[in-house]
Amino acid sequence: MDSPIKKRINGIDVYYIKSTKFKTITWSFVFLHEAGSKLINEYYFLSNILVDNMKKYPTFVKKYRYLFSLYGLDAFSSVTTIEKNILNQFVVTYPNEIYIDNENSLSEKAFLFLNEIITNPKMRLGKLTKKVLKDSLDEAKQSFKILKSDKDMYSYYKFLKVFYQDKIDLQFNFPENERLNDVTIDTLTNTYSNLLNKNKVSLFITGNFDERYMDEIIKKHLSNKIVSQRVKIEKREFVYKNNHKVKNVREKTKNVKQARIYLGYGTNIKYMSKMHSALGVFNDIFGGFDQSKLFMDIRENSKLAYYVYSQYLPEEQLVIVPVITDFLHEEKVIEKIKLALKEIQLGNFSDALFEQAKRNAETSLYSIYDSQPVYLMQHIKTYLSKNKKYDLKKRIEEYKNITREDIQEVAKTLILDTVYIMTKGDD
Repeated sequence: MDSPIKKRINGIDVYYIKSTKFKTITWSFVFLHEAGSKLINEYYFLSNILVDNMKKYPTFVKKYRYLFSLYGLDAFSSVTTIEKNILNQFVVTYPNEIYIDNENSLSEKAFLFLNEIITNPKMRLGKLTKKVLKDSLDEAKQSFKILKSDKDMYSYYKFLKVFYQDKIDLQFNFPENERLNDVTIDTLTNTYSNLLNKNKVSLFITGNFDERYMDEIIKKHLSNKIVSQRVKIEKREFVYKNNHKVKNVREKTKNVKQARIYLGYGTNIKYMSKMHSALGVFNDIFGGFDQSKLFMDIRENSKLAYYVYSQYLPEEQLVIVPVITDFLHEEKVIEKIKLALKEIQLGNFSDALFEQAKRNAETSLYSIYDSQPVYLMQHIKTYLSKNKKYDLKKRIEEYKNITREDIQEVAKTLILDTVYIMTKGDD
């Protein structure tokens, strides 16, 4: 893929990420909000409301017919975070018109449709409708009921609540169940107004295209309702010290047949920092696949767990170890996890496991090339947080150069933060 091209058009930053790999073109409007989670539910709801409640296409049938005329254009949205800032993304992707006979206006129509999604929702008396708010709240509450009924999902939810107890303003749940009743039609409408007028707005386009043609489309059709402002990204800051106090929580509940255990390890290794890659490979060695130490030592050899694995969340600076085990094995499993980490710190893992973990990590990186939206999101996060392009080739080279000593070093940075157990007993 070519190096991205950055321009300033009609007051917003535009990034062209040109590539001949994909037969589609993807446009992504990105809205970066002020730091904080106060309006997390409003931004989460808007992500779906704007795509599904267009004034110009008020019914599913009318919208579907129009998208069909655009060769099956796909429109979707997402909400995520960069550091402590919430980010809304609105996306359209469609077949590249250069591969369609007698078609030369598809990109223009796609961009107009994307503008319609963002700037022209169904409203009543200057406010978003009560129906879309009710539907959004009902869906969120129903989702939480489903989560509570699933012991695996709910125990993970409870673990994260414990993990973030001492990390003020660093947890972002989409949606945040405890604040659902704070959302009103006024807060939702005001947040929508802020989305248009008080956020940093960027436009990312990827595919095989003539940038001058895209320049003209943007200049001609970018809605004047969309205004970009300066927004500062606030860093996620939580420093782990060697004397960090472990949070041990055991919750008893009825109707569970096995114990759910979560160990949460914090690290001071930052996302996209020098040692981030090594920590990704460490995670595979630790519990990232079916030949890892946790899987082999605890599940296969000791028969102590129904499943066990590790998950590295780099932006959270967190490694999680979830386990399902019989009640009588709870303490044994925890000690086995700690022992497996100690062995990696001492270098007690085979060369075969090390090399396989590196190959797994490289394969995972290469897969980014296979998804246009995923590759685009990597660029979005890197540009907005670090003001530089996402260099996939450089990242792959970093993984290839990881040594066994690097794995030992990053393993030593892990500090046990939380041990959460959901087990059988009276509520």
